[in-house]
Amino acid sequence: MIMQRSTFTGSPIALQGPDRFADRMRRISDGLLDEGALLTANLRISGGKAPWFALRVWTGREKTVENRLDAIGVRSLVPMRKGPDLRRRGRVIEGQMMPVIHGYVLVQMMALSEYLAGLLGLEHVIDVLGGCERPMRLSDKEVSRCLARKGNFDWERPVHLVVRTGDPVWITAGPFCDRKATVVTPSKKGRGDVVVSIDLMGGEVPVTVPLALLKKL
Repeated sequence: MIMQRSTFTGSPIALQGPDRFADRMRRISDGLLDEGALLTANLRISGGKAPWFALRVWTGREKTVENRLDAIGVRSLVPMRKGPDLRRRGRVIEGQMMPVIHGYVLVQMMALSEYLAGLLGLEHVIDVLGGCERPMRLSDKEVSRCLARKGNFDWERPVHLVVRTGDPVWITAGPFCDRKATVVTPSKKGRGDVVVSIDLMGGEVPVTVPLALLKKL
């Protein structure tokens, strides 16, 4: 009978010093982001064009992530719109500004997986839409389309569109531009938001979007 040894020889690595593992990984992520931001900026200065990507972030933290990216020199964008008006005792209080699509931040970065992976080290960032290896790209034209429609996606803006559960629709702007979706929550109000389901990477992803962002198929 052959006996197998279960002992290992060697010494643990990276245990010396006061730094925790998370601290070391954060420094690595920061270094990659600094390098990626510098290369992307140099590309723009020299007349080149870096693609845009979408980061999925915690809902309500979109502007926090955008501000953090801006602080480290990474170009980012959260398209905004006016939210629902509040009605209190006969008074109308104008709605506050809110993201056009909750939970997403647009970011411009060199299309290298290591730089995109560095974005995952930022607080409140969940992942890169499509993954770091094969992310979903957005063109300058698609990003400009989001900005050119200022006011068009406001909550109170009337939309001549009625959608029912299961209806196929087309998304006309944003990180899911020119993609087919299926309505999850119906809307007969002609304004506001609806939840749609998008087939992404073999799975159904629910997304809350303005009704004005949709076109019925």
